[in-house]
Amino acid sequence: MTSTDVHTDRRLGWALLAAAIAQIVAPVVQALADVARPGDDSDSLLITPAGWAFSIWSLIYGLALAHAIVTLWRGDGVGKRRFVVDLILLYVGATVWIAVSAAAISWATFLVLAFMTVVAIDAARLAAHTRPAEPAWTTWLARATSGIYAGWVSAAVFLNLGTGVLELDLAEPDDRGWQIALLVVAVVFALAVNSQLPRSPGYAAAVVWALIGIVAAVAGESTTALVIAVAAIVLLAAQTAWQSSRALPD
Repeated sequence: MTSTDVHTDRRLGWALLAAAIAQIVAPVVQALADVARPGDDSDSLLITPAGWAFSIWSLIYGLALAHAIVTLWRGDGVGKRRFVVDLILLYVGATVWIAVSAAAISWATFLVLAFMTVVAIDAARLAAHTRPAEPAWTTWLARATSGIYAGWVSAAVFLNLGTGVLELDLAEPDDRGWQIALLVVAVVFALAVNSQLPRSPGYAAAVVWALIGIVAAVAGESTTALVIAVAAIVLLAAQTAWQSSRALPD
């Protein structure tokens, strides 16, 4: 990368920091206002991870804030203006997602989360295919920030799709067939995306975390869902290890 590649417009740096803070403040305001929150209407879904799995948002927000501060301090993100713009759009989307969820309109939250998934994956892809800046840890911070975020929203978007299906009365909550199918599609999607991220193990780690949450939730409830989730964990771990062994050194 040239020095031009790694330089980030300072105004973009401030916008990134503001967006990172906004997405952290939004759920706090939502909790204080005692309104609907993301996931409130997903309890009836078989594929909803155990409640503790959602604690990953603390890590996601922390990484986003740390990366924004480093970007503003050093004048570089992972090096590409498009990467920083992706993150700004992602964080603004997260803030809008919280606001829309307060209205308890599941199909609308799905649309917002789908947008977030697209920009998060693009950011993770850019980070995974960009050689490290100096010092290299700034690039690894960018990869962790974008990869973990992308992995979690890749899982969450299918959960939101499921709640949207229920809200529109397109399926019955007691019918496990379509929910199992949705889980399979989510796994295939995650494997496909992960195949494009050879230097971003955070993506697979976040998806595996979601799957572990699903394993905990479906144990004793659905053997089929349990087997699929466990198999997906093994496949993602093997795929990530294989890609890491084949990836050229940074």
